[in-house]
Amino acid sequence: MIIGTESETVEFKLTTGEKKEAVEAIVAILNKHCRGTLYFGVDDSGFVRGQQVSDSTKKDISRIIYDSIEPRITPSIEVIEVDERRIIKVSFSGHNRPYAVNGRYVIRTGTENRRMSQDELKRLIKNEDYSSKWEEKLTNYTSEDLDDEALLDFFHSAKDSGRLDMKEYNKEKLLSVIDIIQDGKIKNAGYVLFGKESKVSLKLASYATDNKVTFTDLKLVEGNVYDLVNTALDYILNRINWRSEIGSRKRKEIPEIPEKAIREIIVNAFAHADYETLPEIEVGIHPGKIEVYNPGTFPDGLTPLDFISRNLPSYKRNRLILDVLFRSKDVEKSGTGFQRVNEYCKKQNVSWDFRKEAYGFFFEFIRTNVQLNVQIDVELSEQEQIIYNLINENLGISKAEMAIRIGKSEKTVQRIIATLIKKNLVERRGSNKVGYWKVI
Repeated sequence: MIIGTESETVEFKLTTGEKKEAVEAIVAILNKHCRGTLYFGVDDSGFVRGQQVSDSTKKDISRIIYDSIEPRITPSIEVIEVDERRIIKVSFSGHNRPYAVNGRYVIRTGTENRRMSQDELKRLIKNEDYSSKWEEKLTNYTSEDLDDEALLDFFHSAKDSGRLDMKEYNKEKLLSVIDIIQDGKIKNAGYVLFGKESKVSLKLASYATDNKVTFTDLKLVEGNVYDLVNTALDYILNRINWRSEIGSRKRKEIPEIPEKAIREIIVNAFAHADYETLPEIEVGIHPGKIEVYNPGTFPDGLTPLDFISRNLPSYKRNRLILDVLFRSKDVEKSGTGFQRVNEYCKKQNVSWDFRKEAYGFFFEFIRTNVQLNVQIDVELSEQEQIIYNLINENLGISKAEMAIRIGKSEKTVQRIIATLIKKNLVERRGSNKVGYWKVI
């Protein structure tokens, strides 16, 4: 008999001979979800093999958990019988993170346990873990309240990307694997992602100017995250400019802003939103920019440039939602989103900007084809044009920021700027620290 599937909160061990690996799994799950279940006598596929149980078996398990895990936890250990085979169920919980196993700090990722990075450990120690407990809470909804079409689409997408090990579609098994159901009840994260009547809000607007004064189109859409990601992407792609590039065999349509970069920012907004406050994701189409509002606070003291230049790990507010989007290949390796967006934009000479607000932040793609209103009669190289655009869009931009945007050194940026100054296109006003650029 198969009793379930391994997930981020469930671990199977064939025998108690794997006690050391078991306590590591317990710690990894505690550091990620604060609670979980481990079974001895069950193989990796969830099939009940049975386990020999003596008078000392439960004591041995209790002892190794007590000796190996800090801070101490008090698990529930019980022997249960399935198909006349005895297995051991270990239920555990704890909120005194971070937990260590024999001095090592590990965390759960999918069904694997990995060593925590220093930044992850620091955030837990300082109680600065941005993860949300809200998405783990159970709703009164069941699997019948989920959108079957969206779930099936997700299944095929995750399977095709190699991030879901299921041969055939089985709704109940799928919900268990992606850890959005417990005791027959759908978790908040699951209903936000796939709920038939989910009420996540998406505001879509087009404006006549770069200020939010006169709009030419405005609509408010409600639905589940999985569908709204595509709704937001389609809205932008249908309202930006495209150009044709004729190759050797067929014509290729290229958007003015890389589609992959747009999708990454949209998914980021849904993945990191604070759903406890009934958020509203916004998409704004302006003549000179495309902006996406993310109603999730950005980590204090950091900007996207820090994630690009310092390889910082992602701050995962909604771990379950992010995991589902990762499986369907809507997002890639954690913490590298802004790096990829920067690379996509750099290849297509598209600039971007970022600004924080009280309850969220805006990410802006600059539409350079309409941004420049000055006729330039001087011939510029590709790199000179990019730097000129960056300065024209942000007169306070630093050389360090420009270097990150174009993937070159500050010395290279300085040489390009010197050329622009010599061509009488820009000039520097004030000092390097508090000065600004002037476009001539």
